[in-house]
Amino acid sequence: MSKRSKWRTKEAVKIAEEAGLKALRTGAEAILTEAIDETPIDTGTLRRSGTVTVGALPDGAQVYEAAESGSDMKDAFPGPEGKEKAVYISFNTPYARRQHEELDYEHPRGGKAKYLEDPFNRNKKKVLQYAEKQVKKALEKAK
Repeated sequence: MSKRSKWRTKEAVKIAEEAGLKALRTGAEAILTEAIDETPIDTGTLRRSGTVTVGALPDGAQVYEAAESGSDMKDAFPGPEGKEKAVYISFNTPYARRQHEELDYEHPRGGKAKYLEDPFNRNKKKVLQYAEKQVKKALEKAK
């Protein structure tokens, strides 16, 4: 007696992509949490502007406006899934990049330069391992 398995390639790719993106988003949110703790603080706007999105970057100007005023950011985000199969972590103020890159800035109220890069580098291997595990689990479940 022989056992046969039949994979439907399109279905398998879809399952793997969905599980992978979901796992990467979970990992990105963990990285963002660490990054926010390391982000320089003055008014708090830069910290509040940190986001995770799937498929596209948010509307940075809208996120900045909402972060500055403390209002709802829902209109700044792309639909449930943008066009790209990618997960983004971003800080959305006109000065975010400069604050991130300037190693000589002083941050008397807390935070530091490389506030996103450092947490990303510390966690990227762990996040990729988690994503791999979740994709395998989803494909096994679909058998």
